[in-house]
Amino acid sequence: MLSLCLLLAPVAAQPDEGLAKKMLPIYQKEVADYTIAVESDPMKPLDLKKEPVFEWSNPGRDGLAVQGVVFLWLRDGRPAVVCSIFSEPRNEWKGRTLLHEFHALDREKLVVTRPKDALNQWKPEVGLARQELADAPPPAETPAARLLQMKKLAAEFTGHGLDTAEKRVDMRLLPTPLYRYPVAKNGVIDGAIFAFVATTGTDPEILLLIEAREEKGKARWEFACGRFSDKSLSVRRKDKEVWSLARGETNTWLHDPRHTFRVYPDKIVTPEGKLIARLKATEQVWWGEFFPAEDK
Repeated sequence: MLSLCLLLAPVAAQPDEGLAKKMLPIYQKEVADYTIAVESDPMKPLDLKKEPVFEWSNPGRDGLAVQGVVFLWLRDGRPAVVCSIFSEPRNEWKGRTLLHEFHALDREKLVVTRPKDALNQWKPEVGLARQELADAPPPAETPAARLLQMKKLAAEFTGHGLDTAEKRVDMRLLPTPLYRYPVAKNGVIDGAIFAFVATTGTDPEILLLIEAREEKGKARWEFACGRFSDKSLSVRRKDKEVWSLARGETNTWLHDPRHTFRVYPDKIVTPEGKLIARLKATEQVWWGEFFPAEDK
């Protein structure tokens, strides 16, 4: 994830629990505006988990309080979309900028809609492909044993990024998954979403999906990585690079080449949720063109 104040260097600080409690209803209202389905069944909306699965903070210099939560849409009990709604101060307006950040998790292309008056849209072009963990042991028989396997497999991965000054930023793996889904539907036996975060705060920067899948009577482990950051990113497993995404003309601040990832500033609101302005993000104005609300 990312902050509009890209030049601010983060420093350690305690999360503001009062802010998190105040902003949660606003985040829930924002995420409820989206309807998401898969391309093969566009009239059947995916199930939105109304309660967030993870809360994070990324405090910055001068008390910049960047804070957000992570939501999921599920398909047959499995995560198909991950979304973070987060906010940061907009002091000149005595409000907070709301940002929406998405990544596709389903193998199938998604169809995403939101109200017609929304200034920003997410249009992913493909689903999220998996790769086989060819040298991993077979998935265990019990959910408890498979969870231990997934944690061990996740620990074999490392991640880092390059900031706008091309300085290396090492990531740490959160030991507990953001979400675990021990279900046996559509060939998926079990799975979990892990996250790599920067050394300061708990802001997810890289997503790591690990799944046990059965195909033609044989079970195996698979993985997929996803961007949740504005940095150039790289993931290695056992000292071999297995995924990377470099910033460039097709991997911009706002999206990756096939739009499986998308982020945009969407609104400025008061801490009580009153609309101050709408924002429209473009490649030229990534911080958002400003459209004041008629009644502030």
